[in-house]
Amino acid sequence: MRLLMSGVGLVAVHFLVLRALPSGSQTATDFSVTVLILAALAAAASALVTARRNTGRSRIAWAVLAVGVTGWAFGESTWAYYVSVRQVTAPFPNVGDFGFLLMIPCTVVALIAFLGVRRGLLRVVLDGLLIAGSLLVVSWVLVLESVYQAGNLTPLAKAVSAAYPLGDVLIGAVALILLPHAEPSRRRSAALIVGGAVAFSTADLGFAYLNQHSSYTCGHPVDSGWVAGFVMFALAAAYAPAQRPAAATAPLPILLWLPYLPMAVAVLATVERLATGGRLDSFTAIVLGTVILLVLARQLVALRDNSALSRDLHRVVAELRRSEEQLRHLAYHDPLTGAANRALFLERTEARATGPFTVLYLDLDGFKPVNDRFGHAAGDTLLVEVVHRLRAETRNTDLVARLGGDEFAILLAPGTTTDDAEHLQSRLSARMIAPFLIDGHPVTIGASIGTASRDSDTDDTATVLRRADEAMYRAKARTRAAVAVTR
Repeated sequence: MRLLMSGVGLVAVHFLVLRALPSGSQTATDFSVTVLILAALAAAASALVTARRNTGRSRIAWAVLAVGVTGWAFGESTWAYYVSVRQVTAPFPNVGDFGFLLMIPCTVVALIAFLGVRRGLLRVVLDGLLIAGSLLVVSWVLVLESVYQAGNLTPLAKAVSAAYPLGDVLIGAVALILLPHAEPSRRRSAALIVGGAVAFSTADLGFAYLNQHSSYTCGHPVDSGWVAGFVMFALAAAYAPAQRPAAATAPLPILLWLPYLPMAVAVLATVERLATGGRLDSFTAIVLGTVILLVLARQLVALRDNSALSRDLHRVVAELRRSEEQLRHLAYHDPLTGAANRALFLERTEARATGPFTVLYLDLDGFKPVNDRFGHAAGDTLLVEVVHRLRAETRNTDLVARLGGDEFAILLAPGTTTDDAEHLQSRLSARMIAPFLIDGHPVTIGASIGTASRDSDTDDTATVLRRADEAMYRAKARTRAAVAVTR
């Protein structure tokens, strides 16, 4: 905050001093060029220091910006040589103009390297054309038309005169395109860089406008725009993060309206010209018409992108639901056999705790010898086949579960009678005794089955399950594939 207040104070002092001094006086000239050169060198030094403590594209951005600002300082020093040392009117153009103009491409490169492009190319191009067209209208109305129609300028002078506002158009377009997508940690520095570019553009346009009307003198208060630009560049470098964050972020919604701001300014500039008796020339009409078409195209692209985003969102939601279903299935089912696991069996049983229900506990007889003789893979295959037979003998409304190892349980559907349960036990016992074909070898096992029912409101779920387990072990103790029924 102290740096920011110091920068604001410097700009305010520069502006107020120039307002107080006689316009065009040597004192105002010397004061203004001295402050401008010092401010430019300070901004260049700040950018170089920041470049040294950064890497990659950030280092390139600050180094290139330092080169551009140094070029501008060279141009201002050349100007100072004429107006302060020799105290003559500086010729136009002169070698200093190339130092001034060097800052334009350097600022553009620095903005691109610092902020980068993080969205679709088509929208970037449309935004660039929209902003450039709008700023071109403003430049044409204020400066370029006068330069184009001036008969007392050489072709080189016309080209250099036009290069300033056109360069400002380019810088403004790039800045307004990239600023909305700056990373959160960079938004303060990015806003200061863009603010500096806007201050420079405003000062350049003011200089060109005053120069065309032969009313600019070195030391004019418009010079404070350049001082403000350098102050913001220096502050941007001082506030810049030490390294580039890796994560990309969504732009601030309000900043997405920035491309429309230059269009509004262009319309206002055109309306002001017409209101003051000017005419709408063909060039302005064509460019404004193109800008309006670009706005429509941008909206169509936005609608297309929103539609694509909606489709992507629906697809992601569907994938998340499928993933949720898969996770739920994995959480409640045995991964080997696909049968319900203990958790789902207990959950479904608890859900039936307020009414009558019947459960069967089943433990395989002779499974361990098969596992020991043929291996664990054969044992796994046998378990899968057991579940297939259990499902074949039960209804879709019955729940077949593997409790662990070679133990299984079946929760019978509501409405199952005692006779139905007994008939199911008999069928299951017979199916388990029938040979299994495992890896080409016939394998015979059996099953001990215990059954228990909840017929009384005094029985809780744990009691019923314990009785079924006890019945299963009594059956196992009597004979292989025996059936014990507990009521």
